[in-house]
Amino acid sequence: MVDPKVNLPTNDITTMHEAIPFLPVPVAITCLLFNIFIPGSGTIISGFSALCMGQPRINMKEGRKLITLVVNLLVGISQFFTITFLFVGWFWSIAWGGLLIIHSMQYREALQQRRQEAVATAAIEALTKDSILHRRDVKTLVKSHKKSKK
Repeated sequence: MVDPKVNLPTNDITTMHEAIPFLPVPVAITCLLFNIFIPGSGTIISGFSALCMGQPRINMKEGRKLITLVVNLLVGISQFFTITFLFVGWFWSIAWGGLLIIHSMQYREALQQRRQEAVATAAIEALTKDSILHRRDVKTLVKSHKKSKK
């Protein structure tokens, strides 16, 4: 079975941007919609979703999911409370939701590519093994056919 986790390189400078998790695309779209209607709510949901169905992007050995949750929680709260400053929180929230979708689509494409490579490898191995087994079967059939003629 293919490991569902794919390590995509992140070129984010800050831990805050690295905290945007890889989520299934429908979940990322749902988070964007929540961010549009209630700024920060989709960001908080994405942090909790990373615990059970997503993959954190933070490059740390331990506590990746916890750090992702905490950062998304803090960013979501910040987005909500900065709505009053010329809707800064609302625009920030929508941009965050857009990044969620972009990262989720990149992750989905990487998963699909990895699955295709695994299927191709398995097919090549199966064909190679099958042809070797087939040759043996043909040899035994030829030998048995020759014996039956004699």
